[in-house]
Amino acid sequence: MNSVLFYKVMSSFYDLLDVVYFRKYESSPRKVVNESIKSGEIILDLCTGTGTNAVNIAKKCSGIKVVGVDLSKDMLTIARSKVKKDKLNNVKFYKMDATDMRFKDKCFDKILLSLVLHETDEELAAKMINEAIRVLKDDGEIIVTEWERSDELLKKIIFLPIECLEPNPYKTFVVKELYSYFAGFGLDIVEEVHCDYSKVLRLRKNEKQ
Repeated sequence: MNSVLFYKVMSSFYDLLDVVYFRKYESSPRKVVNESIKSGEIILDLCTGTGTNAVNIAKKCSGIKVVGVDLSKDMLTIARSKVKKDKLNNVKFYKMDATDMRFKDKCFDKILLSLVLHETDEELAAKMINEAIRVLKDDGEIIVTEWERSDELLKKIIFLPIECLEPNPYKTFVVKELYSYFAGFGLDIVEEVHCDYSKVLRLRKNEKQ
């Protein structure tokens, strides 16, 4: 299945992830991400998909500006329908390549990469991270949400569909030592929060950047 067809199919049930894996808000990565955003900030949601993160953040505070980008027209159609339904005027979505964006250098306070990196091969992931660094303000943060395996039997069973359906890069990324991985891009992990089936990492440019 090619990527366009894959995301066309995925767009119809992508939001089920929240229903199955992130239904408990207090222990979900959505809560951690939302609480990291401050009024007045400009947020970029890379590979925004159906816009769940972007819309939730935009609803949090009218003083926040959110931009979501994705290459999937079908995903963006759903994202824009959410904006229309909630009558939001502080979030916009663009069809754009996350490895080659039409934004100026250092223009975003926070950049979100939610359940993205494990789906891409090493070369593409590197291009995406470097492009995120380019458009991130020097004092800004990249907030990465990624899957995390659990040792609990019930959670292992519930997580099986993810283990089976994720693309090949997932198998190597889920066991990757992320502190050294991101250090290779000049990024330091300043906080790691463990949530249901996932973890959230806050990254900042190190002094060498």
